[in-house]
This record gives sequence, structure tokens and C-alpha cells, in this order.
Amino acid sequence: MRFRLLSLPIITIALGAIWLSVGRYLTLLVDRLITLRVASEPVDRLEYDGGGFLIGKPLSSLYTAELSMTFGSTDNLNFDLCLCSDVSNMVVLRSEGRSFTLGPRTNPVDPSGRPEIYLVPESGDKVSFTVTRSVLSWPTPFEIDFMIRTPWWKRYVYYRLLWRKRSGAKLAMFWRYEQDYFTGSGWTNPAMMWNYQTGLLRVDIHPQASMISEAARPSRQVNRSYTKSHCRF
Repeated sequence: MRFRLLSLPIITIALGAIWLSVGRYLTLLVDRLITLRVASEPVDRLEYDGGGFLIGKPLSSLYTAELSMTFGSTDNLNFDLCLCSDVSNMVVLRSEGRSFTLGPRTNPVDPSGRPEIYLVPESGDKVSFTVTRSVLSWPTPFEIDFMIRTPWWKRYVYYRLLWRKRSGAKLAMFWRYEQDYFTGSGWTNPAMMWNYQTGLLRVDIHPQASMISEAARPSRQVNRSYTKSHCRF
């Protein structure tokens, strides 16, 4: 009995030390299995600011500012991704050799070269933006910076932009951001931290079935309007 009472605080301290050292990795492991849904809203317009998408209206009740969904990857470099404005004024997203037509551009091309693009989905498109977060948070009591406040806890927030066409084509984009907890003010807005842990994780483009069948025939040329477009990074 006495041995059990003595071993209990030792076990507690050991578990606490393990959680402090590998909490982030345990959180990532659990996130692969399950996350908690925060919100899922339709998207009726998007803005590209030169570095990523700005999501405002759908989640205005959750966050105090627009969400800046970066095109920066978890390696702190730009993801293999660009937006193209073609001759028919349609905005096309290109990534890793595949293309996806988003919708019509609603602002003119800036003659001075500014990159902003405003666009809306095509008629019949279904676009949604979903937010989930980690089930677990990990403690950060030893992160000390005398220049700024340091958080006590951290957790991950995940975003998914899902774009479906009537043709069956689909675009899915996935991000992971980080959220900090401060005593007195609570959880901050999720952010891209440029710490090799956060950023754009994956871009999945699934073309419509007819485009797949045509692409599989080497004797035919598939004429797409975006081939003459100018790509803006």
C-alpha cells in the first residue's frame, strides 16, 4: 500500500514530462483519427490577394477578422499552385499538372500588375468551407520570449475548401493552422505560423469523367480555354 502511494506521484510526474515533450506529436496522431467540427458554411465569393484566399463572410460570426488561407506549405515554401485568369474571364486554379475552373472573375485586371482577383462560383457549383480543431491541446509552459507574450497551450485548427461542379469535377484544399491559448484572453484566432507545422497541406483536383476519358486517348487533343491564360503566382 505504501509503495503504491509513493509510486503514484512519480507516475504522475513521468506522464506530465512525457506530455510536455511529445504533446504536439500526440495531438497530430489523434488528429489523424478524429477532430472536432467547429463550423461548415457555404461560400458564395472568394478573394485572392496574391498569397492565398481570403475567407470572410461565411465565418464572420466565429472570428474577428477575415481568414487568410495561405498558399504557403508546411515546408515554408510556396505550394505548387497558381491562379490563372483566362481570355474568357474565368479563374482557373492549377496545381501539380492539373487544372480546375473556379468561376468568373468579378474585378478587372489591374494595369499596374496588382495580383488581387475577386471571383464567384459558377451557377450550379456547390462550395463549402469547413473548420475542425484538435481534440487535444498540448502545454507550452517552457516557451519563453521576453519580447512577447507566450501561450500556455496550443492546438491545431484544420480547414477544408470543397468545390463541386455539376459536371462531377471536384477541388478539395486542406490547411492546418495553429491556435494559442493565453491566460485572461483565451484562444487566439488560428494562424499560419511559418514553423514547418502549419500551412496548405494538400490540393486534390478530380476532373470530370469525360475529361478523364478524353485525356486517356493519345490521338485526340483536348482544347481547354485556360491554355492561353496568364498564370499569377
